[in-house]
Amino acid sequence: MTSEHPQYSEFPLCLSDSTRQLMKMTQEVKQAADLEASKKKKAVRKAVKAQHVPHELAMHKKMWRTHRERVKNAISKLDAEPPTFQAARVTGINGLRDEAYVFMNRTKQNIQLLVEISRIMRTHGAVNPFRYEKVYAMSGLPVAIANLERLERENKDLGKRLLDVHSIVDTGLGTEMPRGHKRKKIEEIPLQLPVEALAKYKDFEIKLPETDAERKRLFRPRIYLDMYLKDARPLGRIVVQLYTEAAPLVVLQIVRSCMCNQPSKFLVRRLFPNLWLEAELQLTEDSLLHQPIEYDAKVMDHGQYHHVLSFSKTHCSGFPERLSFTISFKPLTVVNGTRVGFGRIVKGSKICECIQSYGTKNGKLSRGLLFTSCGLL
Repeated sequence: MTSEHPQYSEFPLCLSDSTRQLMKMTQEVKQAADLEASKKKKAVRKAVKAQHVPHELAMHKKMWRTHRERVKNAISKLDAEPPTFQAARVTGINGLRDEAYVFMNRTKQNIQLLVEISRIMRTHGAVNPFRYEKVYAMSGLPVAIANLERLERENKDLGKRLLDVHSIVDTGLGTEMPRGHKRKKIEEIPLQLPVEALAKYKDFEIKLPETDAERKRLFRPRIYLDMYLKDARPLGRIVVQLYTEAAPLVVLQIVRSCMCNQPSKFLVRRLFPNLWLEAELQLTEDSLLHQPIEYDAKVMDHGQYHHVLSFSKTHCSGFPERLSFTISFKPLTVVNGTRVGFGRIVKGSKICECIQSYGTKNGKLSRGLLFTSCGLL
């Protein structure tokens, strides 16, 4: 059966001829439909591609031109140029001038040598003792005189500037006024003591001075202290006005030490910037300050004045070994009632501002502060 129907060999033998014929026709129709569908798809693709090709081609051309412009304007970060060389160094042209000068000098010296040899051979070594050329002697005296005159003019200008200099810090080293300056007359203000201060001395039947000068000397004594920065320079002089009625024994002890010129007894212990300076005054064994002392804390208002000298009320029962006191750098209203003020600085406030730079937060001194001299004004 296979030999009779070779064209239907791919179908099973159980099918009839009509069925086989129908299946074959169906397969051919399907193949034709698939072929027609593939042709339509190809045609659609070609049409779409034909529409997009000009646009893509134009875009590619534009991108290519942009790329060419970038390549033309590109600058290399590497130095691709050939290495340069100094022609003058290679050829040695700068040394030719020096060599020419050397050659010319050597030639000139050789000619002079030949001339001298010829003269010696002609004179047989005879030396002429006479000088036919005039000798010129140069003197340095005019230059020295001109230098001396210039130096004298500079010294005069310097002296004029020094005479016009005025010290900002009152060092107390000189009392003479410069030439051309007249001392201003200061009118003395009469001393007015509070009634409470004078009432303290009525029970003791003490005869108080009548003149204003004597009262100032008793109730408002003034002392001076010269300060020195250790291993550096003098800082200047401060003048302190004391208030006797605030603490009579304390003021008396300070005045006695200043009258005896005992600056070594004044010691600077600690310094707190923008607060105060702590100082001490050494006491003798028989000092009355070891016992309870009289004081009046209402005499000085700590919130009114700068640079107030005061001591703590804890020492009112007596000072152990040294008289401890402080010098404030600003008004301190908060210490009213806890400290007794007995004086204030009336001259040399700039020195107090200067020494604050030598203190630390914990009070330790970065540079030593000394009192070199003291006295009563």
